[in-house]
Amino acid sequence: MKVLSSSAYFFLLANITCAQEDPELTGPGLEIGLISEATGVAPGTPLTLGLHIHHLPGFHTYWKSPGIVGMATSIEWQLPEGFTASEIRWPYPEKTFMSKYPCHGYERDVTLIVEITPPDQITTKEVNFKAKSAWMCCAKGCFPGFETFTITLPVTKKPKAVLSAKAHLSKAFSELPLKNHNIKGILKSRPDKKMITLSFQGDFKEPLEEAYFFSSDGQISSDQEQRFIAEKDGSITLEIARSEFSPEGKTTIPGVLKIGGRHLEIEAKPKR
Repeated sequence: MKVLSSSAYFFLLANITCAQEDPELTGPGLEIGLISEATGVAPGTPLTLGLHIHHLPGFHTYWKSPGIVGMATSIEWQLPEGFTASEIRWPYPEKTFMSKYPCHGYERDVTLIVEITPPDQITTKEVNFKAKSAWMCCAKGCFPGFETFTITLPVTKKPKAVLSAKAHLSKAFSELPLKNHNIKGILKSRPDKKMITLSFQGDFKEPLEEAYFFSSDGQISSDQEQRFIAEKDGSITLEIARSEFSPEGKTTIPGVLKIGGRHLEIEAKPKR
């Protein structure tokens, strides 16, 4: 029988003790589940569902474009015949870290929004919604999760609101990046060029040191420092290296511009 040396035994014991004492080294790091805004489904009336995520202290999950590390939370729906589901509507992301690597995700509690559209006629008395979900939750360690969540709702003409779910969904709607604003993004560099140049034009009142652009398709990575330059015409410019994992042939750069307390949905396009 092989016997551990006293030093090896101490190292093993220290690591086991550390894992037991440090909650950021043990998973899953979150509480997650499917919520519905209403107690039932009305034929032809859209219904909002949400994947609600409560993060334990120190943990985060990932936005649709995580950056240099991470895995975006995903939902694969299994719906009754005639029902359709929208794409996920993502609240604005945060800058966070997986170990020493900067990334885009959520440390706060968040609800990913999906709108379900029922058919005009439903022949059953109740319907089942199944959401096959996958996520990565990280702190000092990372813990992948996979689960299929199911909600069964009765078919009714007058569904009632679920107040707790409505509160989570209302907060999520308030955190969606703004589409209506006065900031315009101009892409000044050519497609696939190693350096990307973006110009943002509009009314800026916030300090530039608070500005950050979350690339939603991976053309700009999360591990690059972003420095915005204030131009004489009032615009601001970001010049930054293209991600080595960037998709090719893109003629626009979509993302979310954080400036001050605002999060603005922007698609930077070449000037015509």
